Amino acid sequence: MYLKKLEIQGFKSFPEYTLIEFDQGMTAVVGPNGSGKSNVTDAIRWVLGEQSVKTLRGGKMEDVIFNGTQSRKAMNYAEVSLTFDNNDHFLDYDYGEIQITRRLYRSGESEYQINHVNCRLKDIVGLFLDTGLGKDGYSIVGQGRVDEILSTKSEDRRRVIEEASGIVKFKVRKDEAERKLNSTEQNLVRIDDILNELSERIEPLKEQSEKAIAYHKAYESLKEQDIALLVRRIDDANNAMGDSGSVKEKLEAEIKEQEDRYIEFRQNNSTLTQRSEELDDKIEDKRQELSDVTEEMHDTVSDIKINEERLRQLNDNIENSATEEKELIDEIEKLRNDYAERIAKADELLDRANTEKKNTEEIISQRDEILEEFRNSEKSNDSIRKSIESKTNELLDTKEKITSASAQISAMEDRLRELGNNRQVSAGLKTEMETKLKEADEAWREMMEKEGEVTSDITTRDEKLKELSKEESKLLADYEADNRSFISDKARLKSLQDLEARKEGYQESVRRLFNEVGENSHGIVGVIGDLISTKKEYETAIEIALASAIHNVVTKTEKNAADLIDVLKTKRLGRVTFLPIENIKPRSIDRNVVAGCERKHGYIGVASDLVDNPKEIDDIVRNLLGKILICETMEDARVIAREASHSVKVITLDGDCINAGGSLTGGSIRKDSAGILGRAREIEDLKSRIVKTEQMLSVSEARRQELDEQTGDIKREIAQLNEQLKFFAMERVKAESEYRNVATRLEELETGLTDAEKMIHEISAEKLKLADDLEELEQIVKETEGELSDYREDIVRTDNKNKEFNARLDELREKISRGNTESERILAERNGVLNLASHIKEELAKAEEELKELNEERAKDAADSEELRKKIEEQKASSEKMKTVYESMSEEIRKLNEEKAAIEKERSGFVAKLTEINDGINLLRDKYNSLVSKYEKYITDIDFSKNRLWEDYETTYDNVVGKYPAIENINETVKSISSLKAKIKALGPVNMNSIEEYKEISERYEFMMGQRNDIVEAKTNLEKVIADLIEEMKTQFIDQFTTINENFKTVFTDLFNGGSAEIVLENEEDVLNCGIEIKAQPPGKKLQSLTLLSGGERCLTAIALLFAILQLRPSPFVILDEVEAALDDVNVSRFTDFVRRYCVRSQFILVTHRKGTMEACDRMYGVTMQERGISKILSMRIQ
Repeated sequence: MYLKKLEIQGFKSFPEYTLIEFDQGMTAVVGPNGSGKSNVTDAIRWVLGEQSVKTLRGGKMEDVIFNGTQSRKAMNYAEVSLTFDNNDHFLDYDYGEIQITRRLYRSGESEYQINHVNCRLKDIVGLFLDTGLGKDGYSIVGQGRVDEILSTKSEDRRRVIEEASGIVKFKVRKDEAERKLNSTEQNLVRIDDILNELSERIEPLKEQSEKAIAYHKAYESLKEQDIALLVRRIDDANNAMGDSGSVKEKLEAEIKEQEDRYIEFRQNNSTLTQRSEELDDKIEDKRQELSDVTEEMHDTVSDIKINEERLRQLNDNIENSATEEKELIDEIEKLRNDYAERIAKADELLDRANTEKKNTEEIISQRDEILEEFRNSEKSNDSIRKSIESKTNELLDTKEKITSASAQISAMEDRLRELGNNRQVSAGLKTEMETKLKEADEAWREMMEKEGEVTSDITTRDEKLKELSKEESKLLADYEADNRSFISDKARLKSLQDLEARKEGYQESVRRLFNEVGENSHGIVGVIGDLISTKKEYETAIEIALASAIHNVVTKTEKNAADLIDVLKTKRLGRVTFLPIENIKPRSIDRNVVAGCERKHGYIGVASDLVDNPKEIDDIVRNLLGKILICETMEDARVIAREASHSVKVITLDGDCINAGGSLTGGSIRKDSAGILGRAREIEDLKSRIVKTEQMLSVSEARRQELDEQTGDIKREIAQLNEQLKFFAMERVKAESEYRNVATRLEELETGLTDAEKMIHEISAEKLKLADDLEELEQIVKETEGELSDYREDIVRTDNKNKEFNARLDELREKISRGNTESERILAERNGVLNLASHIKEELAKAEEELKELNEERAKDAADSEELRKKIEEQKASSEKMKTVYESMSEEIRKLNEEKAAIEKERSGFVAKLTEINDGINLLRDKYNSLVSKYEKYITDIDFSKNRLWEDYETTYDNVVGKYPAIENINETVKSISSLKAKIKALGPVNMNSIEEYKEISERYEFMMGQRNDIVEAKTNLEKVIADLIEEMKTQFIDQFTTINENFKTVFTDLFNGGSAEIVLENEEDVLNCGIEIKAQPPGKKLQSLTLLSGGERCLTAIALLFAILQLRPSPFVILDEVEAALDDVNVSRFTDFVRRYCVRSQFILVTHRKGTMEACDRMYGVTMQERGISKILSMRIQ
C-alpha cells in the first residue's frame, strides 16, 4: 500500500484546486519560510481526522478555510482528499483504491467520505487504527513532534509507543467495554429500585384483586337479571302500543301531502317574488339610463361651442357624409319595415292565441256547468241511498223492538217477584255489616300509627348508615392514596440512602478515597457537597456555581491534605482536590458593585449568603461562592452583569450563567432527580413525610375499625326494625283488606236496597208503557216499507242521468286539451317571431346610432361655414332627438311598473291560499298530536328501559333480546336484584383495575427479575472481557516494547556512530499505565537527562526512536516535516541514508528546506507564493 495523491481545495493557503501525486520512494516538499509547505502536512493530518485546532496551528477549526486576501475573497469551505493504492489489502477494505475526503463549511457543518460515500469520523479513524497512519500515529512527524516524543510528559511518549505496539484497537475496545460496564451497573441499581417498589405493591394488589373478582361475579348476576327484566318491560310496552301506529302513519301521510302542497304554493310565490325583484332592478337600471340621457342633454349644449372650433377642419368630409347618410337611411327604412312586419305577425299570432284561449274557456265553462249538475245529481243520489239505509235500519230496529218488548214484559213480571224477596234479606244484613265496618277501621288506624313510627326509626338509621358509608369510602380512598405514597416514599428513601452511602454522584476518585480511609480520619471534615445546603429553589444555581468544586474534600490542615494525596498516589486511586481550612482565604465582591446590583430587578443575593454550612468552613464557602451573584432569569442576569461591568459571575435559578468577562453558558439541565445538594434535603423531607404518613395510616385504620363497629350496630338495629315493620305492615294489610271487604259489602247492600225499590217502580211503569208501544211500532213498520219502495225507483232514474253526464264530460275534456295544445303552439311561434324582431331592433338601433354619429359629423363639418345659426339649430335638433329618447325610456319605465303591479296582485292570491292550506295542516296536526301523546307514553317507557340498558350496561335491546332467560315472576326478580345490590354495596369500594394491575405487576416483577439476571450475567461477561483485553494488551505491549527497545539501541548506535540508548518502563507492575523513560548516551558522554542534550542530539534521538518503530511495524508511508532542521550537514547525510534504507518498505514524504535532503529525494514539489497569501505547487522529478 502507498499514498497515490493528495487533493486540496480551500484549505489554508490553497484556495484553488491543487493536486499532488506521490511516487514510491522519497518525495520532497520544499519552499521558503511562510510559503505554506507545512500546510501540506496539516492537510494530510486534517483529512485523517485531526480534531485539535492547536495541532493544526490555528485558533478555531474555521481557520483551516481559506480566509481571503486583498485581491481574492474568502472561501466558504475547505476540502481535502487522500487516495491510497490498496491492492495488497493492507487496510481491511474490499477496494484496491481507497479515497478518504473531509469537507468543512464555514457554517460549521462537516462531511466525511470514504470512496465518495458519506461516513462518520469514527469510521475513518477506525480504518487506520494500529497502522501508524492515524492522526496520532508515528507515520506523521510534524513540526514540534520531535519535542513531543522526547517530552517530559510520559503520556505523550506512551501514545506513540502504544500505536506502534498495536494495542490501540484493544484499548478502544476496553474503553467501550468499561463504558458499557458502567452503564450496566447503573441499570442494575435502577432495576433494584424498581423491584423493591414492585414487591411492596404486590400484596395489597392481591387483596384488592380477590375483592374485585367477588364484586365482578355478583355484578354479572345482577346484570343478567336486570337486563332480562328490562327486556320484559320493553316487550310489554311494545305489545300495549296496539294499532295506534298505523293510524299515526295515515295522519303523517295526510300531513305530508298538505305540507307538500304548501311548499309548492310557497315556491310559486317565491318565483313571483323573484320576478318582482328582477323588475325592480330593471326599473332602477332604466332610471339610471334616463338620468344619463338627461345629463347628456345638458352636455350637448356645452358641446356646441367646443364642436364649432373642431368642425372647421372637417369641411372636406361633407360630400362623403351625405352619400353615407343616404345609404344608412335606406338601411334604417328597410329594418323598420322588417321590424313592423314581425310585430304585426306577433300581434296576429297573439290574437289567434287569445281567440283559441277564449274558445277553450267557453268549453271549460260548459264543462263546469255539466260537472256541477253531475255533482248535484251525485249528492242527490247519495242522499237517497242514505235515506234507504236509514229507513232500512229503522225498519229492522222497529221489528227488533217489538220482539224485545214482548220478552221484556215477561221478564219484568219474574223480576218483580225476585226483588220483593231479596229486599227483606238485605235489610237484616245491613245492620250486621255496619258493626263490622267500625271494628275494621279502628284496627287499621292502630297498625298505620305503629308502622309510621318504625319507618321513621329505619329512615333515621339509614341516613346515619349512608353518612358512615360515605365517610368509610372517603377514608378508604385516602388510606389507599396514603399507603401508595408511603410505599413510594420508602422506596425512594432507600434508593437515596443507598446513593448517599455509596457517595453516588461524586467523582470516582473521591469515592475510592473514602472507601480506603473512611470519612472521619486524616483530618477530613467532609465533601463540599455534603457540608453545605440551601433552599430547594437555589439548589440548581448553587450546584452550577460550585461546578466541579462540589467534589472537593475539606481538611483541617494542609498536612492532612498532603497525607491524603500520598494515599491517592500509593493506592492509585486517582486525583482529588483538597481544601485545607487553614489555607483557604475568603473572596468577596466590592460593596459598591453589590449595592448597585441589589437595586436591579430579579437580584437574589451573593451565592455564599444563600447557603447553610458549618461555621468552620465559612472562609472556604466565601472563597468558592463569594464572587458569584444569583438572580432569577437570564434577562435579569444580563442587566446585573452589565451593572457589575462583567467583573463577576452571575447565575440564574435555571442554571444559565454569564461568566466574568461576558461569556454566556446555558442550555437544558435534567431535573428528573435531586442533585448532590438536594439529596440530603430530599432524604430529610422523605423521612418526615414517611413518619407523618404512618401516623395518618394508623389514625385512618383506627377510624375505619370504629366505623365498621358503628355500621354493624346500625345494620342490626335496622334488621330488627324491618322485622317489626314487616309484622305491622302485614297486620295493616289484613285490617285494610277486612275494612274494604266490609265496606264494599255494606255499600252493595245499601245500593241493592235502593236499586230494588227503584227498579220495582220502574219495571211496573215500563211494563205498562211497553204494552202501549207495541201497536205504534207495528204501524211504523208498514209506513217504512212503503217509503223504501219509492227511494229505490229514484235511484234508478238518477244513475241513468249520470251516465249521460260522464259521456258529455269526456267529450268536453278532449276539446279543452286540444285547445290548450293549439294555444301553446301559437304562443311558441309568436315568441320566435318576437325574438327575430328583437334582433332586427338591435340592428336598427346600431344603424340609427351610426346615422346619429354621421349627422353629428355633418353638423361638425357644417360648423365651419359662416352660417352659425344653422350650426346651433342643428345642435338643438340633436337635443330634440334626446328628448324623444327620454320620453321613450319614460314609457318603458311605466310599462315595467304596470307589470310589477300585476305580479304583486297575483302574489296576494297566493298568500290567501297559503293561509288556507296552513290552517288545514294545523287541524291535522292537532289530531296527530292527540294520538302521538298516547303513542309517546309507550315509547317513553321503552326509551327509559333502553336507556338504562345503555347507561348501566352499554348494550342495546337488539343485542340482548332472546339471549337471557325470560322473566316469569317479576316480583321475585326484583327481590333478587335488590339482594345482589346489597351484596355489592357490602363489598364497599372496589378497585376493578386491581385485577389487571395485579397481573401486570406480577408479570412485570417476573420480567424485571429476568432483566436483572440478564444484566448481572452481562456485567460478569463484560468484566471477563475487560480482564481478557487487559491481559492481551499486557502481553502484546511487553513483546512489542522489548522489540522496539532492541531496535532503538541498534539504530541509535548506527546514527551516532557509537553510544547507547534505551527505553525503560517506569513501573513494570503496571505496564499499561506507567510512564516511559528514554535514556540516551551519545558517544563520549555520560548517561544524562534528555533535557541536557543539544538540539541536534535530541533530534537524532527522536529519529532513532522513529526508525526503531518502523523496523517493527513498517508504515506504508511516512511524512516528516522538517525533523532534520536542527541537524548539521553530516548528520543530514546520515539521516537521508537511513531514510533511503527504509524506502524499500515505506514511502517517505519529507517537508524540508535542507539541501542534502532535497538531493537525496526522487521527486520534488516546490511550494511558492506568486500571489501574496496563495500557495502554488511546482513539480520536478530528480534524476
